[in-house]
Amino acid sequence: MHISDKFSKIIEQEKIYYPLFSKKEFVAIRGKGALLYDEAGNEYIDCVAGHAVMNIGHCHPKFIQLMKKQLEKIVFVPPDFPTEERASLLDKLTHITPKKLSCVFLSNSGTESIEAAIKLILSAKREIKRPEIIAFKRAFHGRTLGSLALTHNMRYRKPYLPWLTPNVKFASFGDIDSVKNLITDHTVGIVIELIQGEGGIYCAPEEFPKELRELCDEKDLILVIDEVQTGFGRTGKMFAFEHYGIEPDILCLAKAIAGGFPMGATLSTDDIFSRMKPGEHGTTYGGNPFACAAANAAIDIIMEEKLVENAAKQGKKMLLELKAFSEEKNHVIREVRGKGLMIGVEYRMKVKELIQRAEKLGVLLLNAGLTVIRLLPPLVLTDEQVKKIINVMLQIST
Repeated sequence: MHISDKFSKIIEQEKIYYPLFSKKEFVAIRGKGALLYDEAGNEYIDCVAGHAVMNIGHCHPKFIQLMKKQLEKIVFVPPDFPTEERASLLDKLTHITPKKLSCVFLSNSGTESIEAAIKLILSAKREIKRPEIIAFKRAFHGRTLGSLALTHNMRYRKPYLPWLTPNVKFASFGDIDSVKNLITDHTVGIVIELIQGEGGIYCAPEEFPKELRELCDEKDLILVIDEVQTGFGRTGKMFAFEHYGIEPDILCLAKAIAGGFPMGATLSTDDIFSRMKPGEHGTTYGGNPFACAAANAAIDIIMEEKLVENAAKQGKKMLLELKAFSEEKNHVIREVRGKGLMIGVEYRMKVKELIQRAEKLGVLLLNAGLTVIRLLPPLVLTDEQVKKIINVMLQIST
């Protein structure tokens, strides 16, 4: 079989997956750092990065070395078997997050981390009859039925409305009065992304998170911060809540936590966790030794190689350049927003064709809705790669 026939067959076979995902027109063969390569050897700067999963980049040498060692040691035991890999990860997570978040539940994805958070809220507030949670317009927290109930976009919600709890109310993002107006005696918690990723890269206004924290303290509500996309250096801080000087009661993590291996984590206080009874939640694969070893390696790389600082540095350059260009091309670009290497460029048109043009120029981009291009490159991005991304963005916007 000729190589072109081989990869044509792969693309054809992938159509079995078609109903759920749109597909690229090439096969990703290998990756290195911030780069991906297709079957023809073409090089792309990967500003998708697995939807903010590949913060340490593709095939990091240290990561690969450690994973090979782990494969020869132990791959899987269920959560009731203590392992040194999990113990090490729990220690790391509780050292890089606020001290009060002393308990951790490990799962396999972001949506699972949100599901655990919902159960923790309901367990902690089980004395409240018909408990209500406040989420936000434009919010995206996942597609399982619990997390989908917190997700605002009707495109995702509509097919499953009969199964979604009506006990979620949606406030206007950034508007504390909108939140206050929704609070009743049944309200038990508030769930928020401080930077709305899927919703279009909207950053919380500077004072809003503090107002939210104060409101939760005043009303005895549980504040859940969803850092599934923003965590582990993406925004130029280890976690987005650090930009705002607040701490959550429950913290949800996933995506970049394990360098590309599936993992989610839900952290909270001992008081909140202690109210969930044994057997009320569980997992089979969560916290398995291989995934924990991957997370240990990924977190070490992020810290040792100062990738948080690099995200802040490279993100600042990109934001300044793109904002300057948007002022010149305000008839094309409506707004540029973001923090660190989590950047959204909102256009006055649909962006599908722009993303396709960028791909031909060697940069892979992601949308956030119909009119926003999302840039989520690996945090290992170099100065030269930043220049190319900016040049391609200018070309497709002209």
